[in-house]
Amino acid sequence: MTYPNDKIAPKTSEPHFVEPVKTENTTYRIERFTHRIPIDWFLIATGRIDAWHYEFFLENKSLFEDEVDRYSVKEVAFNYEREPVSDGTGKSFHIILNDSKGGEMKLYSRSHYLNWLLEYDEDSYEVVAMFPADDRNAILVTIQERLPHVPTEP
Repeated sequence: MTYPNDKIAPKTSEPHFVEPVKTENTTYRIERFTHRIPIDWFLIATGRIDAWHYEFFLENKSLFEDEVDRYSVKEVAFNYEREPVSDGTGKSFHIILNDSKGGEMKLYSRSHYLNWLLEYDEDSYEVVAMFPADDRNAILVTIQERLPHVPTEP
């Protein structure tokens, strides 16, 4: 599935960060892939940095250095308390960023954008975990194949 206007995700025309930084197997032999996504992508995708699209940002990073360098990741978490979107487009999550001036900023997104960005089929794979990277300038996103739903009998 593609984003409207043939984009991968908001303000993104092509896949990025597709090579996992870590691959592991779960107890049940399910492969998990962890990808590192810099906070600059989230800032652009949510419109906090006006760069038209992510590829423009990559070609002109020097124009945006002050904007990106002032943020660090404080927290990332799924929003389990929010109502699911009826179209089934992934889990809602938020990122809290600290800025160098002492403030905080909260960004909201949905996990299906991450599937598209990293080139995973959203019907077959799901985001199962997200954590701030050790250097706090990226998010580590873990994706695995969807497990089949096994209904319990009453």
